[in-house]
Amino acid sequence: MSDAEAIPFGAAVLADSGGLFSGHSTNATWPGTSASEARAAYQRAREAGLSAARALVIGCIASFREGWMFRRSLAEHTGLSVRTVQRAITQAKEFGLIGVARAKKDEIPPGLDRPLPCGWSHRWVVGWGQAAAAAKTAIANCRLARIVKAAAKGSSKKTDETSGPMQGAREQRPVRQWSVAELDAELERLAQAKGPSG
Repeated sequence: MSDAEAIPFGAAVLADSGGLFSGHSTNATWPGTSASEARAAYQRAREAGLSAARALVIGCIASFREGWMFRRSLAEHTGLSVRTVQRAITQAKEFGLIGVARAKKDEIPPGLDRPLPCGWSHRWVVGWGQAAAAAKTAIANCRLARIVKAAAKGSSKKTDETSGPMQGAREQRPVRQWSVAELDAELERLAQAKGPSG
Protein backbone atom coordinates (compact mmCIF):
# COMPACT_ATOMS: atom_id res chain seq x y z
CA MET A 1 0.00 0.00 0.00
CA SER A 2 1.48 3.36 -0.97
CA ASP A 3 1.67 6.32 1.37
CA ALA A 4 -1.02 8.06 -0.67
CA GLU A 5 -3.42 5.15 -0.09
CA ALA A 6 -2.58 4.88 3.59
CA ILE A 7 -4.88 5.99 6.35
CA PRO A 8 -6.66 9.24 5.54
CA PHE A 9 -6.02 11.55 8.50
CA GLY A 10 -9.26 13.43 9.10
CA ALA A 11 -10.20 13.49 5.46
CA ALA A 12 -10.54 10.95 2.71
CA VAL A 13 -8.06 12.52 0.37
CA LEU A 14 -6.74 9.45 -1.40
CA ALA A 15 -4.44 9.93 -4.35
CA ASP A 16 -5.05 6.50 -5.81
CA SER A 17 -2.95 5.92 -8.91
CA GLY A 18 -5.88 4.33 -10.74
CA GLY A 19 -8.05 7.42 -10.33
CA LEU A 20 -10.48 5.57 -8.09
CA PHE A 21 -12.14 8.71 -6.83
CA SER A 22 -12.32 10.58 -10.11
CA GLY A 23 -15.76 12.11 -10.26
CA HIS A 24 -16.32 11.59 -6.54
CA SER A 25 -15.97 13.96 -3.62
CA THR A 26 -12.45 13.68 -2.22
CA ASN A 27 -12.95 15.98 0.76
CA ALA A 28 -15.18 13.77 2.89
CA THR A 29 -14.26 14.04 6.55
CA TRP A 30 -15.42 11.34 8.93
CA PRO A 31 -19.05 12.01 9.86
CA GLY A 32 -18.68 10.84 13.46
CA THR A 33 -16.52 12.04 16.30
CA SER A 34 -14.06 9.14 16.52
CA ALA A 35 -11.50 9.79 13.78
CA SER A 36 -8.96 7.39 15.29
CA GLU A 37 -11.43 4.48 15.17
CA ALA A 38 -12.42 5.47 11.63
CA ARG A 39 -8.79 5.42 10.50
CA ALA A 40 -8.18 2.06 12.20
CA ALA A 41 -11.28 0.52 10.59
CA TYR A 42 -10.28 1.96 7.22
CA GLN A 43 -6.82 0.39 7.57
CA ARG A 44 -8.26 -3.01 8.59
CA ALA A 45 -10.67 -2.91 5.64
CA ARG A 46 -7.82 -2.18 3.22
CA GLU A 47 -5.75 -5.00 4.73
CA ALA A 48 -8.73 -7.34 4.29
CA GLY A 49 -8.80 -6.52 0.58
CA LEU A 50 -11.57 -3.92 0.27
CA SER A 51 -11.04 -1.18 -2.28
CA ALA A 52 -10.23 2.31 -1.04
CA ALA A 53 -13.80 3.46 -1.76
CA ARG A 54 -15.38 0.58 0.15
CA ALA A 55 -12.91 0.96 3.00
CA LEU A 56 -13.88 4.63 3.19
CA VAL A 57 -17.51 3.60 3.82
CA ILE A 58 -16.40 1.30 6.63
CA GLY A 59 -14.31 4.12 8.11
CA CYS A 60 -17.36 6.39 8.06
CA ILE A 61 -19.43 3.76 9.87
CA ALA A 62 -16.61 3.28 12.40
CA SER A 63 -16.45 6.99 13.18
CA PHE A 64 -19.52 6.34 15.37
CA ARG A 65 -19.62 3.91 18.30
CA GLU A 66 -23.00 2.73 17.00
CA GLY A 67 -23.76 3.42 13.33
CA TRP A 68 -27.33 4.42 12.49
CA MET A 69 -26.70 6.30 9.21
CA PHE A 70 -28.82 5.46 6.18
CA ARG A 71 -27.02 4.15 3.10
CA ARG A 72 -28.08 7.26 1.21
CA SER A 73 -26.51 9.48 3.89
CA LEU A 74 -23.28 7.48 3.69
CA ALA A 75 -23.34 7.77 -0.10
CA GLU A 76 -23.87 11.53 0.02
CA HIS A 77 -21.14 11.91 2.62
CA THR A 78 -18.55 9.89 0.70
CA GLY A 79 -19.56 10.93 -2.81
CA LEU A 80 -20.15 7.30 -3.79
CA SER A 81 -23.30 5.65 -5.11
CA VAL A 82 -25.79 3.92 -2.83
CA ARG A 83 -24.99 0.63 -4.59
CA THR A 84 -21.28 1.03 -3.82
CA VAL A 85 -22.13 1.74 -0.18
CA GLN A 86 -24.29 -1.40 -0.04
CA ARG A 87 -21.55 -3.48 -1.67
CA ALA A 88 -19.05 -2.15 0.86
CA ILE A 89 -21.34 -3.07 3.75
CA THR A 90 -22.00 -6.54 2.32
CA GLN A 91 -18.32 -7.24 1.68
CA ALA A 92 -17.27 -5.97 5.11
CA LYS A 93 -19.97 -8.11 6.72
CA GLU A 94 -18.67 -11.17 4.85
CA PHE A 95 -15.13 -10.43 6.04
CA GLY A 96 -16.33 -10.04 9.63
CA LEU A 97 -15.38 -6.36 9.81
CA ILE A 98 -18.86 -5.10 10.72
CA GLY A 99 -22.12 -6.37 12.12
CA VAL A 100 -25.56 -5.36 10.83
CA ALA A 101 -29.03 -5.63 12.35
CA ARG A 102 -32.29 -4.61 10.68
CA ALA A 103 -35.30 -3.24 12.50
CA LYS A 104 -38.29 -5.43 13.14
CA LYS A 105 -41.72 -4.08 12.21
CA ASP A 106 -42.78 -1.32 14.63
CA GLU A 107 -39.49 -1.58 16.54
CA ILE A 108 -38.45 1.68 18.19
CA PRO A 109 -34.79 2.63 17.69
CA PRO A 110 -32.76 3.61 20.76
CA GLY A 111 -33.20 7.25 21.67
CA LEU A 112 -36.60 7.70 19.98
CA ASP A 113 -40.12 7.41 21.33
CA ARG A 114 -41.75 5.99 18.19
CA PRO A 115 -40.78 3.74 15.28
CA LEU A 116 -39.39 5.22 12.08
CA PRO A 117 -41.79 4.80 9.14
CA CYS A 118 -38.97 3.77 6.82
CA GLY A 119 -37.33 1.32 9.20
CA TRP A 120 -33.70 1.48 10.23
CA SER A 121 -30.48 -0.46 10.21
CA HIS A 122 -27.91 -0.67 12.98
CA ARG A 123 -24.27 -1.14 11.97
CA TRP A 124 -21.29 -1.54 14.24
CA VAL A 125 -17.61 -2.19 13.64
CA VAL A 126 -16.26 -5.41 15.11
CA GLY A 127 -13.35 -4.65 17.42
CA TRP A 128 -14.30 -0.99 17.96
CA GLY A 129 -12.24 0.47 20.80
CA GLN A 130 -9.95 -2.54 21.08
CA ALA A 131 -6.22 -2.76 20.50
CA ALA A 132 -5.18 -3.90 17.03
CA ALA A 133 -4.49 -7.53 17.97
CA ALA A 134 -7.72 -7.86 19.95
CA ALA A 135 -9.69 -6.26 17.11
CA LYS A 136 -8.22 -8.69 14.58
CA THR A 137 -9.09 -11.62 16.86
CA ALA A 138 -12.67 -10.35 17.22
CA ILE A 139 -12.93 -9.97 13.44
CA ALA A 140 -11.63 -13.49 12.87
CA ASN A 141 -14.14 -14.88 15.39
CA CYS A 142 -17.00 -12.96 13.77
CA ARG A 143 -16.00 -14.21 10.31
CA LEU A 144 -15.75 -17.80 11.57
CA ALA A 145 -19.19 -17.58 13.18
CA ARG A 146 -20.63 -16.31 9.89
CA ILE A 147 -19.02 -19.16 7.94
CA VAL A 148 -20.31 -21.76 10.42
CA LYS A 149 -23.82 -20.28 10.27
CA ALA A 150 -23.80 -20.29 6.45
CA ALA A 151 -22.56 -23.90 6.40
CA ALA A 152 -25.28 -24.98 8.81
CA LYS A 153 -27.94 -23.27 6.68
CA GLY A 154 -26.60 -24.88 3.52
CA SER A 155 -26.60 -28.39 4.99
CA SER A 156 -30.21 -28.09 6.19
CA LYS A 157 -31.42 -27.22 2.68
CA LYS A 158 -29.98 -30.35 1.07
CA THR A 159 -32.38 -33.11 0.09
CA ASP A 160 -31.82 -36.69 -0.93
CA GLU A 161 -33.78 -38.93 -3.29
CA THR A 162 -36.14 -40.14 -0.54
CA SER A 163 -37.26 -36.67 0.52
CA GLY A 164 -38.40 -35.58 -2.94
CA PRO A 165 -37.73 -32.32 -4.74
CA MET A 166 -36.81 -29.14 -2.90
CA GLN A 167 -39.73 -26.95 -1.92
CA GLY A 168 -40.38 -24.16 -4.38
CA ALA A 169 -38.55 -25.92 -7.21
CA ARG A 170 -40.53 -26.00 -10.44
CA GLU A 171 -40.92 -29.18 -12.40
CA GLN A 172 -39.54 -28.77 -15.87
CA ARG A 173 -41.91 -29.64 -18.66
CA PRO A 174 -40.49 -31.30 -21.76
CA VAL A 175 -39.96 -28.82 -24.55
CA ARG A 176 -41.41 -29.87 -27.89
CA GLN A 177 -39.02 -29.73 -30.80
CA TRP A 178 -40.92 -28.55 -33.90
CA SER A 179 -39.83 -29.49 -37.39
CA VAL A 180 -40.04 -26.94 -40.21
CA ALA A 181 -43.01 -28.75 -41.78
CA GLU A 182 -44.86 -28.85 -38.43
CA LEU A 183 -44.24 -25.14 -37.86
CA ASP A 184 -45.55 -24.27 -41.34
CA ALA A 185 -48.65 -26.44 -40.81
CA GLU A 186 -49.33 -24.88 -37.37
CA LEU A 187 -48.94 -21.34 -38.73
CA GLU A 188 -51.30 -22.14 -41.61
CA ARG A 189 -53.86 -23.59 -39.18
CA LEU A 190 -53.68 -20.50 -36.96
CA ALA A 191 -54.05 -18.19 -39.97
CA GLN A 192 -57.18 -20.07 -41.15
CA ALA A 193 -58.67 -20.05 -37.65
CA LYS A 194 -58.11 -16.30 -37.39
CA GLY A 195 -59.96 -15.70 -40.65
CA PRO A 196 -59.41 -12.99 -43.21
CA SER A 197 -58.33 -9.70 -41.69
CA GLY A 198 -59.07 -6.53 -43.45
